[in-house]
Amino acid sequence: MQPSYGGNVADRYLVQKINGATPEQLAILLLEGAQRFLTQAIDALQKRDIPLKARMVNRVSAIIEELTVRLNHEAGGELVANLASLYEWWLNEIFEGSQKNKADRLELVLKQMGEIRGTWQELEQRQVQPPPAQQGMGAEGMVG
Repeated sequence: MQPSYGGNVADRYLVQKINGATPEQLAILLLEGAQRFLTQAIDALQKRDIPLKARMVNRVSAIIEELTVRLNHEAGGELVANLASLYEWWLNEIFEGSQKNKADRLELVLKQMGEIRGTWQELEQRQVQPPPAQQGMGAEGMVG
């Protein structure tokens, strides 16, 4: 019997990547998936493939709900409240845009997801790399 995530190497790699991800990396992965599914929903909408559009919108909404659940309301303050509001707005726009066949509403959410993902990527890179002023400095170069 195969594991529930499938036997394919790409699936196993993705599971390992998710299990080892920082919160920032996980947000990036979730947003990448949401963008991929939303792009497919937009394509399906334009081709009038209603069943595919519905499946992709459902996948996107599940990812947005996961992003919402992962928000740390206790430690996040105003930023988390703003993200929660944005995610709620995204859900509304996706469902309204899908029901009314308004690709422009879905495209706006897609664009915003890319911007938020870019912000998470910048934050993640800053945590991985030392600030430019400290790059290449050993302990002897630090002021104590």
